Amino acid sequence: MAVRCWGLIGGLLFANVAMAQPTDSIKVARLLEAAKTLPADSSRALFFAERFIGTSYVAGTLDNRNPDENLVVCLDRLDCTTFVETVAALVLCDKQHSTSYASFKKNLTTVRYRNGERNGYLSRLHYFSDWIADNERKGIVREYTRTISGYTWPVTLNFMSRHPDSYPALKNAPELVEQLKQMEAPWHSYTMPYIPKGWLNRQPEELPIVNGSILALTTTIDGLDVTHVGFACWIGGELHLLHASSQKGKVILDPLTLYEYQKNKKTHTGVRVIAIL
Repeated sequence: MAVRCWGLIGGLLFANVAMAQPTDSIKVARLLEAAKTLPADSSRALFFAERFIGTSYVAGTLDNRNPDENLVVCLDRLDCTTFVETVAALVLCDKQHSTSYASFKKNLTTVRYRNGERNGYLSRLHYFSDWIADNERKGIVREYTRTISGYTWPVTLNFMSRHPDSYPALKNAPELVEQLKQMEAPWHSYTMPYIPKGWLNRQPEELPIVNGSILALTTTIDGLDVTHVGFACWIGGELHLLHASSQKGKVILDPLTLYEYQKNKKTHTGVRVIAIL
């Protein structure tokens, strides 16, 4: 997404076809086996997300030394985007009744890339509005922001093409920047739905956000839509964010309510809410 963590969809550090640690496959299998015992009505997304609490935060986990856009899997180092994508891929595996690592990698590819096809840097879904739209078309997620709030904000997504030096793959690559501009064009003057941050101290009855929903934190930064993502978690009638925190350096269930987390951030406007189906 263009800002990692949400703006850019990150990047990482190895150089194999599926850049993964040996322990990743073991962890995936254990998580999926454990999920088999969950009640049918429990949130799989929240279950998987909670299992990553304490995992180290590493920024830009998809962009560093990955010029060939290999599939990056690194479950012991996450940024906010790879955290959300990893959980979404696990939920898909659970839905498919599969515990195989091959299925996990296939689902991660499907979630991360346009039309589920990995074909270079620009096939990755860099802006979160684009990520939502593409994954809705694939039947993986559904945004329900508009069912809660009628608020919208006009957005033109062009941050990446206007700041190519901030992105290793775009720096000194004018041909890629021109292709990116074409991909950004449909998002000119996009009407983005959001729930105002002032609403986020409401009770669950007034703010029907389901546990385990993806929360995308919206922004006024020119050229961007979303700057951070995580998962909804209600505690004692208050909404909290379960996320990969750059400030804390790890995945945390934030002790601040989401209302408190956002209220003094001048560029934050609120959230979008997306369910993993």
